[in-house]
Amino acid sequence: INFIRTTDPHHKLAAQEFWKRCVASGDIYKKNYRIKYCVGCELEKTESELASGRCFVHPNLELQVIEEENYFFRLSGYQEKLLALYDANPDFVVPAFRLNEIRSLIKEKGLEDFSISRLKSKMPWGVPVPGDADHVMYVWFDALVNYISAIGWPDDMTRFEKWWPVVQFAGKDQVRQQAVMWQAMLMSAGIAPSKQIVIHGFIQSGGQKMSKSLGNVIDPLALVTEYGTDALRFYLARHVHPFEDSDFTVEKFKEAYNADLANG
Repeated sequence: INFIRTTDPHHKLAAQEFWKRCVASGDIYKKNYRIKYCVGCELEKTESELASGRCFVHPNLELQVIEEENYFFRLSGYQEKLLALYDANPDFVVPAFRLNEIRSLIKEKGLEDFSISRLKSKMPWGVPVPGDADHVMYVWFDALVNYISAIGWPDDMTRFEKWWPVVQFAGKDQVRQQAVMWQAMLMSAGIAPSKQIVIHGFIQSGGQKMSKSLGNVIDPLALVTEYGTDALRFYLARHVHPFEDSDFTVEKFKEAYNADLANG
């Protein structure tokens, strides 16, 4: 097990090397732009991803409007290559309906280039962009590189080649980032695509997504302290669907505990 942070020195160097390789492929350029940005997702949003002017995933948060000069990744140039990747690997995204969502998105609406930097004056803690002291990398660009920096890339290639490609697990709100953006970035840098991406649903609470902003997060350690690890494992295995959203409340947990474990 390798617990790392994207603030680790090795990761920063890896992210900068990855950036340079995408530049060499002609896939990074600079332009002025204006977007609607969801702070919760840390991602720009198109109109098709909004309901009543708000993000589907974070309807409690106001969208920010960002207007500045940024670097962009040329995602639009990878539309056919991504579709070919999916056709050659029908189990690339699990469950299958998530892959079909991506296929439909690409075929019907196409892919747009996305911003991969922010002004350092606004976000000083980001990974510096190579050759431009005024910009830092946008969080999703450098964070995705974590998948390969964590296993040695680019300086320990023996270790990297032992593990890569890997199976990745992500929530249903990350299908575009994992199956589209990241795979195109890998192609640009000359690295093999991921082995497979498993997309799971949300564990909600009272019908709402758990989030710090809503204050409806349930502490699993408190449940373990009172009921034990096996009781919580049983509930998650028995009552939480691997691919669809499932609801979790302390009341439901106690009810299942008494009915299935204490009595049954």
